[in-house]
Amino acid sequence: MLGGRASSFTDTATGDVVDNGQHLLIAGYTRTLAFAEAIGSRHLLRVQKHPLLSFYRPGKGFADFRIRGLPSPLHLIQAVLTSSLFTGRERSDVLRAGVDILRAAHTDHGPGAGKTVAEWLDQRRQSDGVRSAFWIPLAASIMNERIETASAALFLHALHAAFLGHWHHAALVFPEAGLSQIFAGPAAEAIAHRGGMIRCNADVRTLEMDGGTIRNVCLRDGATVPCRSVILAVPQNRAVELYPPASVRPPGLEEGQVARVSPIVSMHLWFDDPFMDRDAVGLIGRTVHWVFRKNTHVSVVISAAHDLVERTQEELVRLAVEDLREVFGRNVGQPRHALVIREKRATVSLTPENARRRPGAATAVHNLFLAGDWTNTGLPATIEGAVLSGENAAELALKRG
Repeated sequence: MLGGRASSFTDTATGDVVDNGQHLLIAGYTRTLAFAEAIGSRHLLRVQKHPLLSFYRPGKGFADFRIRGLPSPLHLIQAVLTSSLFTGRERSDVLRAGVDILRAAHTDHGPGAGKTVAEWLDQRRQSDGVRSAFWIPLAASIMNERIETASAALFLHALHAAFLGHWHHAALVFPEAGLSQIFAGPAAEAIAHRGGMIRCNADVRTLEMDGGTIRNVCLRDGATVPCRSVILAVPQNRAVELYPPASVRPPGLEEGQVARVSPIVSMHLWFDDPFMDRDAVGLIGRTVHWVFRKNTHVSVVISAAHDLVERTQEELVRLAVEDLREVFGRNVGQPRHALVIREKRATVSLTPENARRRPGAATAVHNLFLAGDWTNTGLPATIEGAVLSGENAAELALKRG
């Protein structure tokens, strides 16, 4: 099927189209929005007019982080100073850390280089309160990893793009249809319209080399496809398997050196009575990280779910309902239907070491290129990174082809 981890399907019990995992999109994902525009599905992505992140913090209740139309960095300073999410000391902590975010445009030599997010937070003297209320939820959403593990350089770069570019970049983007209807389907139609061909369920077995150049792609059924260029848009572990054995391997594609992955657990829960009056809420200090209001149900997300991905559906639903009742009140009933999706290989775990070893789009083989959110895009493993990697690989293929 098309779409990979950004796809959707029909739930047989309800007939509703559901995503295989909720993706948190922002207006700063300029390449993703441009891609949707190019394939004719931009109208299915609803962008907030004014950036608003809603959180629920124990002891404080609902708190908004609202960004207004001011020049950078004034828009971020204003948001921090006016948000009820923070105490006075926590505002000072965030603003002090903001100096590093301003310097994070170049991650190779920036303030977070070689550090984990936790180490960077220690260096910037961030209190436990602001960590739990702000930095940990952001790191889980952006990096899909724990702060003790995640690369600070990539985290800071992502924060710079979201919060210190144009004031509107932090606006949330809400899909108005299933991800397959927004990305995979329109992209397939665009390719076919331009004379391209897509073959699903045709596993690639090997890449056939001749004179240092790939000449054929060999499929599971024995067929071969002649080629001028090949882009491996597959997960890292599959790219390791397919990479020509006689060729020099780039960092990150050595045999036996596949990076650790980080899981995501998503749940779709159908209730008889609606209880959300917001499109999305980040939950602080709870098992669930984000809750999204859908047309017929709610979707909840648990990022970096290392300790939960093997739990039973009953346990996971119980934990989610407990969190929803804590936030939205005891009138939240028992869901009449629940669907649990465990994406065990959701993203590569971008530790400082793994981030350093991400390969670029080009390889030692003249006509072989790499694409995927795990490659060196300068971004975390997000849809924006995946789109950017595809653009980079396609541009190189066109130049060399």
